Order: sequence, then C-alpha cells, then structure tokens
Amino acid sequence: MLFPHTASRRLAFRPASTRHHSELVRTMLRTGIESVSPSARGEGRDLSKCDAAFVVTARGSGDVLGFSTLHGLNPAGHVKSGVYLDPRRARLGVGSEAIYLTINYAFAMFDVDKVIAQTTEATFGSVGLTPDSSQATAVLREHLYFRGRHWDLHTFELGRAEWERHVDGALGGVLGPGLSWRRAPAGPAPAPLRPRPAA
Repeated sequence: MLFPHTASRRLAFRPASTRHHSELVRTMLRTGIESVSPSARGEGRDLSKCDAAFVVTARGSGDVLGFSTLHGLNPAGHVKSGVYLDPRRARLGVGSEAIYLTINYAFAMFDVDKVIAQTTEATFGSVGLTPDSSQATAVLREHLYFRGRHWDLHTFELGRAEWERHVDGALGGVLGPGLSWRRAPAGPAPAPLRPRPAA
C-alpha cells in the first residue's frame, strides 16, 4: 500500500483552490507545459475541475514554486498529471521531486492503473531529460507553438506496477531519512482508494 505523501525533503504541497487560477495560468505560460494548444485549453487549468490540485512550496521558506494537478480521472483507470513550476523559482532537482510526489499521490489516492503526463522539450532540463534520453510513449511533432517556435509534445505514461518497483528502489531518499513511500510519517493509515467514476 502507498501513502499519499504531500511533502518531500525540499517540497510541501498545499491544497490549491480557484483563487490560485490566475497564478497557475501565468506559471503554465512560463513553463511550456500544456501551454497554448487550443484543444487543451482549460482541461488542466480549471482548478475546480481537477481531481487533486496543489500549490507547490519550498519546505523551508514556504515560497510558492508552482502547481501540481491530477485531472481527467476516467473509468479506464487513467489520470493525467501536470506539474507546473516557475523556472525562475524552482531549483535543480525540485521538478523531479514534485513529479514523484504527484505520481505517488495519484496511485495512493485513486484506483488507477496509469498516470499520464505531457510536456515539451522546454521543460526537459528541469527534470533531467534530453530529447535523446526521453522515454516518451508518443511524440506529436511540432504540436505546440510557444516562445516563437513549434515544439514537440511528448506523452509519458507510468503504470502502477512500475511505480511500485520505483518506490522500493532508487526513490527512497526523496522523502527524507527514515521515511517510506508506503507509510505515514507518523499517525494514521492512509485513506482508502477513491473508486473510479461510473461509466
């Protein structure tokens, strides 16, 4: 069983609300993630329609670094994720930590088999990817126009079984010393999985 952690060594997630909408849109436009595609307008941007939405903050200072969302939960057992960090505020490695917390939260809180994310090369550096090292399951060439040029849209998928292997391996130090992806830091057991919506 996974615990829905909302804090790591350097980050803390706080619930986001509709009052954060304007700042979310500004952050998205600076990042290049799901930015200006007419077909994607609104889907991950309306915080009231997200299945989970967080303000990503620096754990020590409380500075707002960006946002994390889970949206599009569907009966097939999939949910889309989005991590939108302001590149001017987020330090190296923080993007990966935010992604790990978001993915783990999805698998801990929802009865899903797959988490799906989309991004452009504009954000690869913040999570340690290059176009050559990307393991995208699909790439739509020149799908988005942003920052005066066309960008490829990369789709990534991660299954529950693969995530379970990751949390028992190399991701042990992300939460901090003595903490486990499978246990609460201290206190009660995690809430039960949220059922999939009816078809």
